[in-house]
Amino acid sequence: MSFLRSSFSIRKSKPRKAVSRSPLKLPAEDLARELGPQYQTIDARIGNQKMTFDIAQGDWITDGIVAPRVSSREITKLEKKKRELEDDNNLLRTKLDILIEMLAEITAEHELRRVV
Repeated sequence: MSFLRSSFSIRKSKPRKAVSRSPLKLPAEDLARELGPQYQTIDARIGNQKMTFDIAQGDWITDGIVAPRVSSREITKLEKKKRELEDDNNLLRTKLDILIEMLAEITAEHELRRVV
């Protein structure tokens, strides 16, 4: 029965060497020593909001608003487009007011004819 015991016994594997996922190709110990304990800081930028993950608390912390990189030419172009859209919006509101007044007038005339 000794042949069964040896083939089915669980063998311990050798401990694995710590593997670094850094593009610097340094061992994990050297990377931690060179860059410090916070080299694994996770930060994300969603829109113009910057957030950092706090490893100790396991929570996201907002770092504030990051200014978008927009040239002055783009800003003037966007402001011009905004003015055009506001003018179009005002024109459409005026047309809507006129249509509502016309509808109210026609409804009032219809009610007067029905009563008489």
